[in-house]
Amino acid sequence: MILRQPKSRRKLDKVLSKTESRLPGKIEALAAFFSGIMLAGAFSPWDFWPLALVSLAPLLGLSSLLPPKKAMAAGLLFGLGRGLAQMYWLNVVITQYGGLPWAVSILLFGLLALYLALYPAAFAYFVSRTGKRGIPLLLSAPLAWAALEWIRSLLLTGFPWLPLANSLAFCPQLLQSAEWWGAPGLSAGLVMINALVMKGFFAFKDKGRICFSGLAWLLAGVIIVAGAWGLGQKRMDQIQSLAQKSPHIPVSVVQGDISIFDIQNPEKKVSVVQKHLALSGKEAEKIKKRPWLIVWSESAGPFYMLSEARPTLKVLEGARELGAYITLGTMGSVAVNGTYAPTNRSFLADPLGRPHGWYDKVHLVPFGEYVPWDNLLFFVRAIAALGRDFAPGEKGATLKAGPAVLGPLICYESIFSELALSQRRKGADLIINQTNDAWFGRTGASRQHLSHLVLRSVENRMSCARSANSGISGFIEPDGTVHQLTGLFTEAVQTRELPLLKINTFFTGHGDVFSKAAFGISLLLLLVTLRPGFRNKQEV
Repeated sequence: MILRQPKSRRKLDKVLSKTESRLPGKIEALAAFFSGIMLAGAFSPWDFWPLALVSLAPLLGLSSLLPPKKAMAAGLLFGLGRGLAQMYWLNVVITQYGGLPWAVSILLFGLLALYLALYPAAFAYFVSRTGKRGIPLLLSAPLAWAALEWIRSLLLTGFPWLPLANSLAFCPQLLQSAEWWGAPGLSAGLVMINALVMKGFFAFKDKGRICFSGLAWLLAGVIIVAGAWGLGQKRMDQIQSLAQKSPHIPVSVVQGDISIFDIQNPEKKVSVVQKHLALSGKEAEKIKKRPWLIVWSESAGPFYMLSEARPTLKVLEGARELGAYITLGTMGSVAVNGTYAPTNRSFLADPLGRPHGWYDKVHLVPFGEYVPWDNLLFFVRAIAALGRDFAPGEKGATLKAGPAVLGPLICYESIFSELALSQRRKGADLIINQTNDAWFGRTGASRQHLSHLVLRSVENRMSCARSANSGISGFIEPDGTVHQLTGLFTEAVQTRELPLLKINTFFTGHGDVFSKAAFGISLLLLLVTLRPGFRNKQEV
């Protein structure tokens, strides 16, 4: 007598069998997950950039060997490994300053990590599918990665935090080509190096002993990196020479180290200004050259400038007494639909103690400064106790401070390349980044945040002065070198004469054409592989 399994059990076995067929094996899964963690080590705060040359190779190998759905699962695990290792600081923001319990924090952190992991999952699927249709890996992988980074910068209001190119932020010799193709081109170049490493490894694995084809792939990667380094150093020398001949302006960045609770305390408004003036006054004795620019952080003016008389007058009188331009982060308001809406504002006072213009933040933080899709997410405002939405400012707006044309970027606006690009096109020659990174605590997030500015400086060949309330503050020159960085959670003032370079790069003139081209070609490749009868060929 043959006993048949219950129908429900047979259905369950069928589902499990189908699920297993779509998942990589244990070794493949672990390789994908830990290579994602390894890639995180190439970024701040660790900054071991050579890992960016090899950490993608395991995922590329898995994507070439596994069928598309299994490759996609491997890409998801890779993305989760990278996201968990890089974005851990979100738990500090959510629990310590957001006041939410750890359970909620872990849930939100996990959801963000999962969302970010969708991009390497799509990448792995694409590489697997196109590779098995005979599309060369050295073509498909770099273009697909750049295209997906571009999509991430646009989708759901955009979150281009730490593109692959940022792993080179503190290796200026390898950054210089960003003036041509921006961060996306650098990311694509790194993916190509990883593909060469993977091909070299597979050649050795398949043939064993001395494998000349494997050596050739690896040697090609070494030659590209060495050539990029040599050309990059030569270009740095050229930019430094141009910078020496350019006009300069002395700039001081003031790090007040004001606690978030004092910033939010209405009774502390004047004392916050006085502290910044005192720190600026100590530096004034060393500054003989005028005009002089002083940069205070995003939170240095926790009030409505020009509407609240007492702290406003303190700032204007301080600028006059110091004989300097002072730019500080404050609050503003603009008319919207017959009423007033708040703005996140960078205000500029001149050496005569007069208002000299302002810039209102363009790219607002979703769920912090406004609620996106308000009609759909109407409940969020009540749950998060959010007030009225902030109003965005004008894209590309600049400020004039003596010989310098300032391009202010408030907080995480520095991660969006098009904002600095639009300001450069309107004459900006000095990036001013004002932020309050105290929300990140003593994590590596502040250094991660800073790393984006290095790319913005090289893309447009602009100097940059960064003032962060709790650190990291400092300077970046047009060649991508970083100078006089401050520590976290300490009072500090740093001064440097910054060059005002007046050259336009290819990136400035044409924008991010590489990402758009990469997207278009990647889409075309995908459509070609979907064509019936297209060849099925393993490509490793």
